Amino acid sequence: MITWKEQLSQGLGAFGIRLPDNLPIDQWAAQLGDSPARNTAALVAMSSLLFYAAERDHNPKVNDVFDASIYCSTCLSVGYGDIFAKTPLGKLIGTALMTIGPALSGSMMDGPRDEQQQHLQEQMLTTLRQILERLPAPGADESTLPAPLPPEAPG
Repeated sequence: MITWKEQLSQGLGAFGIRLPDNLPIDQWAAQLGDSPARNTAALVAMSSLLFYAAERDHNPKVNDVFDASIYCSTCLSVGYGDIFAKTPLGKLIGTALMTIGPALSGSMMDGPRDEQQQHLQEQMLTTLRQILERLPAPGADESTLPAPLPPEAPG
């Protein structure tokens, strides 16, 4: 079975681009969620500059970096706009943005992931401790088991 990295390398090979074998794509992708608002803004800025450089003399709808910014930001979110990539590099940029964009822009207002994970882990640990407290000791009589807990209210 072919891996997604091999598929990506084959696809980029059509454009004459070869990815190094030790390219840490997984680590890069994981780090995008660490500070989603900052990383989304940086991604829009960098991709806008690259898209403008790729399309400026080939695309009549890309007259300045702001046009490129509109293209890149819509690729990250709804994917709707009246600007379309004309060059192979522009299409590659659009493809990358459309692949990671919805997940990244959707998490933009969530805040740093570390705080969320820490809070979730604390909730799970509290729940596990409550379960442990309610478990009978080994060899305990079933008649001494505590009553079931009432369901918690959402929130």
